[in-house]
Amino acid sequence: MDELGGQLPTKGTKFRTKAELETDTDGFLVKSTYTADRTPNIEVTYYGWVPGAGGDIWWMEHEDGTIQAYCYTELEKAT
Repeated sequence: MDELGGQLPTKGTKFRTKAELETDTDGFLVKSTYTADRTPNIEVTYYGWVPGAGGDIWWMEHEDGTIQAYCYTELEKAT
């Protein structure tokens, strides 16, 4: 994500999920409960990154407090 200059965001940074999400999440290496409710086109908050995923998979908090895993390419920084 170019606007972050190659760095991970700080906890609490707001993003919007893209309208099209990855359909294959097998490479995420997280329990399916963390991919079951991934939602396109909503505002989410950066919570952290998934260890072992090289910083590519991020924990994102939905407005209802649930945490889901998203690839950084599925997100756009909120304005």
